[in-house]
Amino acid sequence: MKFPLLAALLGLLAAFPAHAQTDMRSESARAWKARLSAHIAKSRLYPAQALGQTGEAKVRFVIDRSGTLVSRALAASTGSRLLDDAALEIVARAQPFPQPPSELKEETFSYVVPIVFSGRQFQVPTNGLVLSTPASGLAESEAMAAWRKAVTEHVWRNRVFPSQAMGQRADAGVTFVVDRSGQLISSALVESTGFAPLDAATLAMVERSVPFPKPPAEAKDDLQRVTVLVAFDGTQLNLAPSPEREKSLQSWIEGQAKLNAKSPGPDDTKLNSMLRSICRGC
Repeated sequence: MKFPLLAALLGLLAAFPAHAQTDMRSESARAWKARLSAHIAKSRLYPAQALGQTGEAKVRFVIDRSGTLVSRALAASTGSRLLDDAALEIVARAQPFPQPPSELKEETFSYVVPIVFSGRQFQVPTNGLVLSTPASGLAESEAMAAWRKAVTEHVWRNRVFPSQAMGQRADAGVTFVVDRSGQLISSALVESTGFAPLDAATLAMVERSVPFPKPPAEAKDDLQRVTVLVAFDGTQLNLAPSPEREKSLQSWIEGQAKLNAKSPGPDDTKLNSMLRSICRGC
């Protein structure tokens, strides 16, 4: 009778460390999620035009292990374009995010955060952040997560800032479908910059990225959908001079000079000098 009891005790002792480790991992993950929520809540932003409006938006976002925002998209609308845009901007302004604990081994993390607007302020519920998983309910494999990150970085490397948008600053969201060979099947904007040249540049950037890195062999579907956030900032361009940019800038200067000829304004020399001091080689 003693041996079964001894075996049971040994089994309990053997299982305890694994159980404790699981609890520690769970506690660490919960604490990190709480920090993410609090961090997002610190990103103070409320559009003045929307004062008095109320609603709840849900934003799905993906971050990597360094806390960098990989993508974001609206998962649920408030019914107000102003509040929806503000919700997306709140998440964008929150980066870099707190880095995940070492116990979590994933390369990327996808969450949905609710953002509640109530008249003159917004709130992020402490326990509102939820893990966003594929429709199957199973978390993506490390290989698929790594592939999505590689695709995002590949797209970013193909950014080109249109000369017509010098001085503009905006964010765009684009979603596209890739097949197993890395070919582009379709693409569409999910978040507009509000400026046609930048929207066109976003779609052109995706087309310029073909072929994409091929999905891993374990990908279950023949078509894979990816959403990428693109940040444009034409207010701090620091690009090396090139004949194309020089020609584009000169053409823009000449166009402005023609307009100035019809109305009082700085002469061509002053305009040329002013633009080059601002663009610094753009």
